[in-house]
Amino acid sequence: MINSTLKNAKILIVDDQPSNIDILNEFLEIEGYEEVISTNDSREVIDLYKSYKPNLILLDLTMPHLTGYDIMEQLKSIVSADTFLSIIVLTADATNEAKLKSLRLGANDFLTKPFDLVEVGLRIKNILFATYLHQQLQNQNEILEVKVKERTLELENKNLELQKAKEKAEESVRLKTAFLNNVSHEIRTPLNGILGFGQLLSNENLLPTERAKYLSMLDESSVRLINTVTSFLDISQLQSKSQTVFKLDIFPDDVIKEIVGFFKVRNKKKSLNINYQIPTNTNNIHLNTDKDLLHKILYHLVENAVKFTQEGNINIGFEKEGNNLIFFINDTGIGISDENKKIIFDEFAQGDSSSNRGYEGSGLGLSVAKGYVELLGGKIWLESELGKGSSFYFSLPLHSDGHEVVNIIRKKDLKIVNGVNTILVAEDDAINYLLLERILKNDHLILLHAENGKEAVEMCKENASIQLILMDLKMPVMDGFEATQEIKKFRNDLPIIALTAYTENEVRQQAIQAGCNEFITKPVNKEILFGKLKEYSISMD
Repeated sequence: MINSTLKNAKILIVDDQPSNIDILNEFLEIEGYEEVISTNDSREVIDLYKSYKPNLILLDLTMPHLTGYDIMEQLKSIVSADTFLSIIVLTADATNEAKLKSLRLGANDFLTKPFDLVEVGLRIKNILFATYLHQQLQNQNEILEVKVKERTLELENKNLELQKAKEKAEESVRLKTAFLNNVSHEIRTPLNGILGFGQLLSNENLLPTERAKYLSMLDESSVRLINTVTSFLDISQLQSKSQTVFKLDIFPDDVIKEIVGFFKVRNKKKSLNINYQIPTNTNNIHLNTDKDLLHKILYHLVENAVKFTQEGNINIGFEKEGNNLIFFINDTGIGISDENKKIIFDEFAQGDSSSNRGYEGSGLGLSVAKGYVELLGGKIWLESELGKGSSFYFSLPLHSDGHEVVNIIRKKDLKIVNGVNTILVAEDDAINYLLLERILKNDHLILLHAENGKEAVEMCKENASIQLILMDLKMPVMDGFEATQEIKKFRNDLPIIALTAYTENEVRQQAIQAGCNEFITKPVNKEILFGKLKEYSISMD
């Protein structure tokens, strides 16, 4: 989605030398950019900006009529404050004075001729990515402003609740401020790591240890950015009441074991014991709930416990109480003060809200968890003592409240042959298949490839040794939904994991109804994928 957006960015090339324009035009066309115009007359730039509205200008400095400095001065007077116009200076003037003057006038980057086209391409991509995120920030801000105005107007019309309306309006203003502060920090911080280490990796003289370290930092920043954006989207869906619920009969201990396994792997460097505590008398209990939302609730609560617990124990489990299951997450962390207990589930709230706090995060995790618990018909609460740890609890009803019920079976009951395993990957995109092929490379694994759903169905009919399918949902000829339905008609016990770029809960519901056993969203997380395969007796060790 982001790549296609970047390729549609509007780029304006300004250079008095036609040969330079031809080189850049050809390079950008090869790179896939579709909206590129150019001029070798600096006097045309302002009119072109007004009519074309470029996202990025590649600007020479030394030109007849108007210099690049003159153009940047003129642009400052006509570009509105809320417009994010990026400028990369491409010049033969390699003096420090030229560089500093360009940056003072608003240039985002400075490259000297002759330039490395690969470097130019990377810098263009990085700056356009920053522009994309800035636009997303503006869009979210506009959405929030509209919602605040609508909510405020509604409350003002209720004269009998005037005081309550005033308080809610003030709270909306607080949320808006918190949103702007947090989204700026939590997007710019990992973005700085992505852009910074991305530029460092372009150095051909890096030692292998340095390159490995930079790649690790780049990966950490990318994961943090994805988690932040996901949290903002989740809270937006909750606030707009657009989050759907799809309830299944599930085994809650399976979800807890999956969460515990994930965090054990991710936090090997910490002196933490992460355990699950499941009473034997509830080991086979069924819970009718939305498995994906339950997973997210536990993920946020355990992530919170891990964040604020440097050493000691974190215990995750549940107990049956009447017609409810009571889940708990206990930690030996820093604890929460009585004052902060009142706001801990609010959007953007953390136990320590100062600017010098030692913990990253948008402060949305607990509010998202609370929203999902309530959406599933439960309640959430906590017990904590400052300096001695915290215990978070939430209840979920055991029985259905009218949502469609789909029965599932435990993964351990699926008969998978050990030894050499055969996996069918149904994926039409060559790059995505190549990535999976590299991730799943293993001496004990045979990988088969189907480029569409119809091929997947035929290969399953012809090859009884296939033990599991990784199924893309959007494919030509026959999509993954229909292919899954067809395969389940003659191999109902064959596990099928949907591996898709779709993230909507409605699509997940459609995939499960079609017969998929699991639903994993792209980009592929190697640890999550391996964890799912292990649950179906396919080990990647």
